[in-house]
Amino acid sequence: MVTDVAFVLCAGLGERLRPMTLAVPKPLAPLWNRPLLGHTLAALEAWGVREVFVNAHWLGEQVRAFAEGWGGAAKVRVLEEPERLGTGGALRGLAPFLRGRPFWLVNGDVAFDVGPGAIEEAFEASGRFGAAWLEPKRGPRTVEMDYAGRVTCWRSPTPGVERTFTFTGVSLLSPEVIGFLPEQKVCSVVDAFERAAWAGRFVRGALAKGAYWNDAGTPEAYVAAHRDARRLPSLARYAAGAEDAQPPAVAQALEALRWKAGETIVAPLGARGSKRAFWRLVGARRSVIAIAYETEGRAENVRYAACARALAKAGVAVPRVVADLPNLLIMEDLGDVTLDRLAERIGEDVACDHPGCDHSGHAHRSPALGQVMGLLAAFHRAEVGALPLEPPFDAALYGWEVGLHEQFAGAFPAAAREELAQVREALLAEPTVLVHRDFQSSNILWHAKRPWVIDFQGMRRGAAAYDLASFLYDPYVAWGEAVERAAVRAYAEASGRAEEGLARVLPLAGVQRLTQAIGAYHRLASVGQRRFLAYVPVARRRAAALAQRAGLPALARFFAE
Repeated sequence: MVTDVAFVLCAGLGERLRPMTLAVPKPLAPLWNRPLLGHTLAALEAWGVREVFVNAHWLGEQVRAFAEGWGGAAKVRVLEEPERLGTGGALRGLAPFLRGRPFWLVNGDVAFDVGPGAIEEAFEASGRFGAAWLEPKRGPRTVEMDYAGRVTCWRSPTPGVERTFTFTGVSLLSPEVIGFLPEQKVCSVVDAFERAAWAGRFVRGALAKGAYWNDAGTPEAYVAAHRDARRLPSLARYAAGAEDAQPPAVAQALEALRWKAGETIVAPLGARGSKRAFWRLVGARRSVIAIAYETEGRAENVRYAACARALAKAGVAVPRVVADLPNLLIMEDLGDVTLDRLAERIGEDVACDHPGCDHSGHAHRSPALGQVMGLLAAFHRAEVGALPLEPPFDAALYGWEVGLHEQFAGAFPAAAREELAQVREALLAEPTVLVHRDFQSSNILWHAKRPWVIDFQGMRRGAAAYDLASFLYDPYVAWGEAVERAAVRAYAEASGRAEEGLARVLPLAGVQRLTQAIGAYHRLASVGQRRFLAYVPVARRRAAALAQRAGLPALARFFAE
């Protein structure tokens, strides 16, 4: 055994694995019901490690809670990283704890099965400077190694050719490596490796026969890691014991589906503010979404299945209900591609490249945007019979949205409150339709070359412009003026509504919607979900611009402050 200390990197954002990592940091994503970080800590303990440092950033409180509850042989300590420093910058904070000892540097969010022997041998061959475990087949293969085993290039200009490898993120390093980090605060450990090579100090590559590595960085790779785990001795026991670790809702869903736990991949998609928790269940032939929900304070949750059936009957594209059980809903899985991921494509579709065009009054068509507006128009004209709905938008509900802002984000001055009353009266004068209420990009899935709408359990009667504003002024996406013009035009054609009337009321609806959204973001932050505060400045800027357009000077000043 070369060392008993390790540094596990857990500060990444896990963006490619969203939406699961919006609620769970990737190191805590489960591999057969044990978090990836748990597998990593168990492997390090088997190598003789007894002191582990873990950095944390995204959803760091969850990483800390897991580390503090770890019951293995190693002592685990979390190093908070309020600002992401990169794999190199993070090492500077580790230096005081090393006391001259070599250390393992390991990515905490990958699936791997390897023994330490080959890496330790390469470390000794490097003059006890550094060794990196390399993967010869999977991954981008951007690392070049000479025939003496020295890594000569970490960013190959010809990735994937003969004798290129992938750095797995598992390495054994001397504290000397930290001295080769560049001066900038944020950097990669690869920067240190490259600077060391110029000084004649090379990291050795280690190839481990029979080893396994998977970065589990995409939904496809994450699912593959579960399948692969069945044949790996170090991981198979977790698949075999899957029945013992299921949340009650998952166990209930598996029973209803008649699926075996040991043959089903369970991926938690996190909890939501609407008192719901989500899981993706991947079986042999299909996948579904299981939704466990509470009804106390959220009576609309119990109506989701009935809403889905009524909307589908009316011709609206919504997921199919697979099973409707007490406090548990199983829905068709339409994937993870939300409309915000198509924003750039939609923007390019409507961008004007005509010579001399100033964009005013001009909007090109976007097939995808046209489909979304057609979906919204179909939702608005859907006949749902006697289906119980949420109370309609009325003066009290618009007032409640303003009150949400005043309670959590700050009170409005009297002049701004008077202008909000004008907004309310204008929206109440609009014809009423069946509105979604949260028709934003994250609630529109793109599947089978068309849009589908989800999260409609709060649907009610109200002004169509409220939904259109929810989509166009969504703080999560910067659609831009060209998309706004194209969307208004497409919706007007799909709904038969006059384009001029829509354009006139839309800024008012946008002010109302963003007032509600800002209040909601602050409320979510008050219960620990502080990431929503990042969207407040965007929402305020858009609300100020819309208020200016609508001739509401007091609100424009308030939101611009």
